[in-house]
Formats: sequence, structure tokens, C-alpha cells
Amino acid sequence: MGVYNGFEVAQEHLLEVAKACSVAAYKAPSLTGDLNLRTEILTGEDLDDIIDVLEVLGKTSAFQLHDASAFKNYKEKGILPPVLLLGADLTTPPMWHCGGCGFKNCGEYLNYLKTNKGVGVGAYGPSCLWKIVDFGIACDYACACAAQHKVEARIMMSIGAISLFLNRLEGCSFILALPIGPVGNHRWFDRSTWNNILNYNQRMMVQLAGAPNLFMAFSGGGKPIIKTKPDWWEEPTFMKVEVDKEFLEAEAKGKADVYEKIMRVLGVIEDENNDK
Repeated sequence: MGVYNGFEVAQEHLLEVAKACSVAAYKAPSLTGDLNLRTEILTGEDLDDIIDVLEVLGKTSAFQLHDASAFKNYKEKGILPPVLLLGADLTTPPMWHCGGCGFKNCGEYLNYLKTNKGVGVGAYGPSCLWKIVDFGIACDYACACAAQHKVEARIMMSIGAISLFLNRLEGCSFILALPIGPVGNHRWFDRSTWNNILNYNQRMMVQLAGAPNLFMAFSGGGKPIIKTKPDWWEEPTFMKVEVDKEFLEAEAKGKADVYEKIMRVLGVIEDENNDK
């Protein structure tokens, strides 16, 4: 017998939910029957390197700053959630020669893959469309399991991509990450930690820049108007298409900083601060 702190035992139970989500992912139906799904659960200090890289990435990407600030805040509060990694090699086709990838047959696709396999936005490709569907189904099952346990969760490409580049789940071409928790409500959607980093106007500009289509007025006139304020029709703000060299330079430097941080974490180059 004993008295338990409800929040603490609920937080401890999240690891069991993460295990259940992994079970659900393996149970997911597969079109090809050949996904070869791999999963891994990270907890505590095993997430430190990922958070460090994510923070560097957040310097030039607002939505990655979103994720980095949340994870750092949860770590400081001692409620860092377990993270379920789900990965697979999506570059291997079932040899159905369907042409869905744009090539005439799987042989032509594989020949192209031999000399052109590369890193896209957080994954290696090109990928087989059937394997992408199978992987999506597996991730959906994991997310549904978390929902059935009434647990906070949100599938993330950012953590998955960093995990891929840090050589987790070796042999996978694509990884997504599913934080299971922390205990609470809307933690991955409200992102209350942003209130300590950005003011209201800055948060609004991030949303505008990240999803301008959600703030557009009717664009049939040929000059799209963005609703940047409540009375947006007065002195309207128009969307302009142009090459932003300053941003491109900043983005390139940001990517270089991220890759350098990854190389330091992996021990390929020596860390200046003798950190991991």
C-alpha cells in the first residue's frame, strides 16, 4: 500500500504508453508487406544531443525554434517526455513497376537511385510511393494509440530528421519522432514556452510567414493581400514574390552551423568546448 503523487506516476507511465505505440506501429497494415519498420524509444539524457542540434537549427527556422524551446523547457522542469522514433528505408520498391515515382519501372528508378541518392528536407531519397504510404500508416497507428491512451503527442519531422543525421535507426532513409507527453493538455499545440521567447507581434509574424495561405484574402485580383491586422482592408499588405539573397545567405550559414554541430556530436570533428 502507499500514496502516490498522481502527476508523477502519470509522467512515469508515459514510457509504457510509448511501448504500446511501438506495438501499434508494428501492427499497422501494410500495402507492400515489406516495410521493415524500425522503432526506438529515447528518454532523458539520450535526448540531449538532439535538443542541442535542434536549438542550432532554430536560429534560422522559427518552427524548429518552436520545438527546441519546448523540449528545453520540459527538460528544465523535469518532465521531458519519452520520444518514440519510427523509421524505415523508403527507397526500396516492391518491384511492381507502377510508375508512380515518375520512372517507367522500378529498374529505371533503382538505376537513378544508385548515383542520385541524396538528402532532401530531412530524409534520404528519392522514395518509393508505396513505401511512403506504408510508413505513413504505421505512424498513424502509433499516433492513434497515443490518442487512445489520452496522452499528449505530436508527430515531428524535426526530431526525426536530426535523429537520422545522428545515425539513429541505422539503415533507415526516413525517421519521424513521436513525443509521448508530457502529461497535460495541448502542450504541443499551445506551445506556452513561446510566450517567454517572442512577444505577440513576433508570434503573429511567425505564423504569417510559416503559413501565409491561411491569412490570404481573395487573390483573384492578381495581387494577393495578407491579413496582417484586424482591419486588414485598410492600408492592405500585399504579398510580393522576389529573391531574398540575404535570407538565402542566412539559411545557408544556418545549415552549415547545423551540420557542423552534428559532426561535433558524432565526434567527427573536435568540439571547441569539449562537449558532446
